[in-house]
Amino acid sequence: MRENGKVRRPTTPLELALARPTRLLRDNRTTMRKELMNVTLVSLLSLVQAAPIQVKVENHSLGETAETFFSEGREGVLLNACGTKDFGKITRPIKETAKEYCAWLSNVRLRMVGGENGSYKDELSADDTKTTTYAFAAGKFVAAEIVFIAPDSANNNQGKSFAEVLSGLKGTYGAPTSQTIVPYHNVYGVLFDRHQNRWLTESYVIQMDEQPGAHGWTSVKVWTREAYDKLQTEKTTKPPPSPLN
Repeated sequence: MRENGKVRRPTTPLELALARPTRLLRDNRTTMRKELMNVTLVSLLSLVQAAPIQVKVENHSLGETAETFFSEGREGVLLNACGTKDFGKITRPIKETAKEYCAWLSNVRLRMVGGENGSYKDELSADDTKTTTYAFAAGKFVAAEIVFIAPDSANNNQGKSFAEVLSGLKGTYGAPTSQTIVPYHNVYGVLFDRHQNRWLTESYVIQMDEQPGAHGWTSVKVWTREAYDKLQTEKTTKPPPSPLN
């Protein structure tokens, strides 16, 4: 309130009553702003958490087109070199056999881009402790299997153990949706625990399987959910093999 041009605080009961609605309105506005900010933050966090995880195999995204697949990664580098006849940028392990792979890889690309259902085994990698096979359907990269050799004295303890592979998958995709341990006997009758894990989501499926013991390995298979469901349907509808075969 103003008195002789100066602002003074309300003191009388009437003045306090008149000032209270203004103060309450100001407090309500502050509360509303805080609530709106909280709602906005919650919405943003929800959007971040709901963002789908993109499954990657080497430099390739599961579900991408075959055209994109063969234009990136080692395949893209080699095919580009095949077209320009310039193998200077090819890494040494690939360079030694690059020319031999040109016709073969170009044929694989042509068939997969054309929509043929088939697979392609990566023979360009310099890492001999794992093998990767990609599967295509209707012009898209829909599945893959990566087999990691377990560390063993026979391979100078190179490779990755089941625990190492599992730790990497958990770090990217979280805990598996199911875990199973089944008994396994090797050729000598020795009993091992065989671990199997699965990540089952709306957009992709990851299956992890272990071959324990000497010369062991870990297999990681990935599918788009559509490809996985189709595979399961085919398994249930496929007739049993003829006993005569």
